[in-house]
Amino acid sequence: MTAGRPKSFDEEVALEQAMDLFWRRGYKGAGMSDLLRQMGISRQSLYDTFGNKRELFVRVLEHYKSTRLAAALALLEREGSSVENVKAVVRFFQELGQDRECRGCLVANALVELGPSEDPEISELLRTTLDLLQASVEGALEAAQASGELAPGRSPAQISRALTNAMIGMAVTGRLQLGHEVLDDVYAGTLSMLD
Repeated sequence: MTAGRPKSFDEEVALEQAMDLFWRRGYKGAGMSDLLRQMGISRQSLYDTFGNKRELFVRVLEHYKSTRLAAALALLEREGSSVENVKAVVRFFQELGQDRECRGCLVANALVELGPSEDPEISELLRTTLDLLQASVEGALEAAQASGELAPGRSPAQISRALTNAMIGMAVTGRLQLGHEVLDDVYAGTLSMLD
């Protein structure tokens, strides 16, 4: 058996390029010709490597989860104060909202654009991604409570759900281009949940 023709492009780079376009334009706004141009590959290469546009979008969401979201969650694993680590994650989402290109968060954008029922597989991927964020924050708040940083009467589950909602909200608010002052206020209000 002979080996197939080697790929003439870096799959990770092409995936990053596709992610950038989906992030800026959304799933529906990213046309196939735009994706091919952005990724610098042929239509056949896209189909052979990533499948169709929908399958590419699923791969992009998984890539976002394993890169960008993983970077946010790594902040929770740092040494030191668990509450300060949670604040760093909130800041991460504030910065997404303040992105110069007004991209926000890819997961939040997809939730808003596609809703919960348009595509069950994508909806499940988005839900499990948010669940991962919420559970990770909850774990950090449980650690904060165990160390005395968070009062014993507070509910880590309740606070982590509220924080997750606020963080995703900040990313969506950033897409509205309301200005840094609005996001600064939302950020400050969000952190007050930890007082």
